[in-house]
Amino acid sequence: MTGSMNARLVRAFFCLFFWGASGFAAASAAGGMPVRVLVPSTPGGAASLQAGLLAGAMQEAGGRLFVVDHRSGFGSQSGEVLVAGSPADGRTLLLASASLAVRAAQPPMHRDFDPLRSLRPVIQVSSTPMVLVVHPAVPADSVGRLLVLARDSRHRLEAAAPAGSLEHLAIALLMPPAVAARATLFRGGLEALQSLADGRVDLLFAPAPLVVPLFPEGRLRPLAAGTASRHPALKGLPVITGPQAEFVAEQWYGLFVPARTPDDVVAELRHQARIALRGEAAVSFFHQRALSPGEDDPAALDTALRRDIARYAALIRRTGFVF
Repeated sequence: MTGSMNARLVRAFFCLFFWGASGFAAASAAGGMPVRVLVPSTPGGAASLQAGLLAGAMQEAGGRLFVVDHRSGFGSQSGEVLVAGSPADGRTLLLASASLAVRAAQPPMHRDFDPLRSLRPVIQVSSTPMVLVVHPAVPADSVGRLLVLARDSRHRLEAAAPAGSLEHLAIALLMPPAVAARATLFRGGLEALQSLADGRVDLLFAPAPLVVPLFPEGRLRPLAAGTASRHPALKGLPVITGPQAEFVAEQWYGLFVPARTPDDVVAELRHQARIALRGEAAVSFFHQRALSPGEDDPAALDTALRRDIARYAALIRRTGFVF
């Protein structure tokens, strides 16, 4: 990893960390309690970046303090389970991605947790293509050539992914079994990206917002996108095809609250999120990071979660995917 890239990633991490710490301190000084936005991964990933943006904008829209809280554990310590068990008062939100459906499709996440019963959708924040990228040292300029290398025993291609994520499932479905079986697993997308940039692994699937800013530096080589995009960094990239490709083509992100949260509280949170997502900062960020705005109707988020749990469960049974 170059010094400039490393410095930028480190700055991003500590900006998130100290922003959250100062938020809690400010809330304590004011005698109030902040609204927590839990992200079920480590700082610096695509969900983390959107959570920071959304928290700041929702604070401006509603006047309450919002603080990002990263919880990357599994089982009872996962962010999803912690949100589900929190008081249903609108002070604990979950910013989840389609990886929630992957984790729920391979039970048990936790014996008392079912996202369809334990969480309530607020609003779909965004969606974005998944992108297959390789280290520049990998002698492949297409998905086909990469698969030839992956099947050749003389080449030992190494992949990286956040454990139990859509990225992890994409490797299991689209790469040869030998490559998928030895994938290096991390607790978040930033760590996986760093391993690729350092040359410790050869390839990864990632949501576009995480890798698009690094394309101009030439430290990553994009081979294909899961879906077509008008974003300049993705325009012209081949679209991944194949029998499994449609199931891992796109990553979505959405806000959830505990299932028992009253209608009026959910409506107010949705209103603040809508204002935030239509603001200049969010529009600019989405454009820069190849994100598309989600649908306002929470039913769209509920439909996406139900659809993906069902189809990922079928794929997991058929392929034997485990994490």
